[in-house]
Amino acid sequence: MWKKAGLFIGGVVLVLLAVILIRTLFNSPSENNVKPVAMSDFDVKAAVGRLAEAVRIPTISTGTNDPVAAEEFDRLHLLINSSYPLVSQKLKREVVNGHSLLYTWEGSDPKLKPVLLMGHMDVVPVEKGTEGEWKHGPFSGEIADGAIWGRGTLDDKFSVFGILEAAELELKAGFQPERTIYFGFGHDEEVGGEKGAAKIAELLKSRGVRLAFSDDEGMVIVQGVMPGVSEPIAFIALAEKGYLTLQLTATATGGHSSMPAKTTAIGKLARAIDRLEDNRFPAVLQSPAVDMFDSLAPYMPFAARAVISNRWLTEPLLLKELGKGGATNAMVRTTTAVTVIKGGAKDNVLPASASATVNFRLLPGTTMKEVEAHVKKVINDPDITIQRLQGNEPSRVSSRKSEGYKAIEKTIRELFPNVLVSPGLMLAGSDSKNYESISDNNYRFIPMRFGPEDLSRVHGTNERIMIDNYIEVIQYYRRLMENAAGPSG
Repeated sequence: MWKKAGLFIGGVVLVLLAVILIRTLFNSPSENNVKPVAMSDFDVKAAVGRLAEAVRIPTISTGTNDPVAAEEFDRLHLLINSSYPLVSQKLKREVVNGHSLLYTWEGSDPKLKPVLLMGHMDVVPVEKGTEGEWKHGPFSGEIADGAIWGRGTLDDKFSVFGILEAAELELKAGFQPERTIYFGFGHDEEVGGEKGAAKIAELLKSRGVRLAFSDDEGMVIVQGVMPGVSEPIAFIALAEKGYLTLQLTATATGGHSSMPAKTTAIGKLARAIDRLEDNRFPAVLQSPAVDMFDSLAPYMPFAARAVISNRWLTEPLLLKELGKGGATNAMVRTTTAVTVIKGGAKDNVLPASASATVNFRLLPGTTMKEVEAHVKKVINDPDITIQRLQGNEPSRVSSRKSEGYKAIEKTIRELFPNVLVSPGLMLAGSDSKNYESISDNNYRFIPMRFGPEDLSRVHGTNERIMIDNYIEVIQYYRRLMENAAGPSG
């Protein structure tokens, strides 16, 4: 009997190994049948000069309740008008809510749903005390070392001006879109976009506009970030995570520190934080993360490919490994981050209250109410109040089979033939969330080339874009307009 049982178990193991091997071997790279496309040259020096001039205008957003840098936005609008005469003459231009811009390039076929190309004109402030650490001034617009330096070169004036450069070149070449193209340039993305992009979306909605898709800032071309994949990867974000900030406030009896109660406000708060960090949200494999791994698995080493190709068996192991990394953990989990602690004023005084600010980034499919319920259940302390400070729900997941995704993917493959293309999840936020009610699909991709050293430049010191990369950005927008809205598209 035992011999037969052993033979049976051995047979099952062999079949299992055969299935794993076959699924792994057959998960090989598909052939890229898209032919490379060479775009016509243009005056790079002039284009670089226009972006540099835009960087010198400090259109800074500081807070939702702070005054808008109205004079600076007026200056930027004048620069745009004078820099792109064909855009100014042939496209309909509207100033929305005082400072945002909406351009309409009418298509020849009104039956086709329009597309929206996006960017934002505002930038974040420079952190006090770091001004001297800049190689070139943050608003210098310096052109040096093959790059343009300053706020907005990565986030996000370069995409605004890249779109406008592309439109001017296409107009000069006589391009006429069949599908209407909108350009939406918000003025307050860095503080939520409620007065900029949201107002543009409201205006379009009032006119009955329904977009086929939008393309915004978000994910980029990276290299060396996916273990085992040596090729550069262009990630097209299908969604972005939600954002929720809660304030936890613990109360207790104050008084002199020489006679402390058994439990103090700070002690209660510390226990609450400890419980939250010990009871994180579970890791889950869902779209877009699962789409990303499926797309990239054929290019990974055999062991990693075997794990991903056989998720029906290996998913617990895969999730455990993904949870060990910073970025990979954020792709598969609603994250919890304690960011601010306040409590106490003197070493011999017991504070009557102490508070902590906790920021959550929500996976698509998770709601803010669910997070708040989780926090309340985990903390389980009536002496701690939970207050929502700000937040927005995660976006829906856009389709990777739509005409919009295919147009973006085709454009990347035509212009960057050595770059892999994959769906992705944007861990931060963008203006795209404001257009969900009027758009079938919202994507987030610009062909910036990012290395590990570039991540700290966004909102940080020494922000800059390489000139060669800015040329690629302009050419990308040109070709995307042709693929998405032209006769061939």
